[in-house]
Amino acid sequence: MSTPRALVHRVDFRRLATHQGRIEGRLDLVRLDRVAAETINAQAGDTPVDVDLVFREDAQRRVHVEGDIRTTLRLECQRCLNAFDHPMNVDVAGVVVGDDEAAANVPREHEPVLADGEMLDVHALVADELLLALPSVARCSRAECAAQYVDDDMPRRDVKNDEERNNPFAVLSQLKRDD
Repeated sequence: MSTPRALVHRVDFRRLATHQGRIEGRLDLVRLDRVAAETINAQAGDTPVDVDLVFREDAQRRVHVEGDIRTTLRLECQRCLNAFDHPMNVDVAGVVVGDDEAAANVPREHEPVLADGEMLDVHALVADELLLALPSVARCSRAECAAQYVDDDMPRRDVKNDEERNNPFAVLSQLKRDD
């Protein structure tokens, strides 16, 4: 098995699409500052991000980029505050555009991918896609963690004690017993 190549940083997306080019490679998570900041992994440099992207041009000369991004991020569970591994397999599908005006003209069924003129920052694309795919609230799947919570939001409580504590007539009941 061969070692994956390092992922290129910037590409001429129009030239790649003309030749139906493919970009395959790996980069370290530490190179994606914005994504690494969302993880709790102290060894972010050891976390590989595998990328496979294909560029093609359609009949209207729009450049489409499709592919996937695979990695495993170390996140903090927002219920139990323990670290857990979150595998990510992100599908990429968009139309590469050179400016905001072109992005506004992309059909609704496609996602615009903003490039810098004729050059696409592949690392920025990978970071954007990973950030969009992150869960809004990170939760581990450990049974012990899930068992402590109802509906993923509220901690489980002892219902009997809560009813006694919240019953406004509990004091009257106690007074009646004292008589």
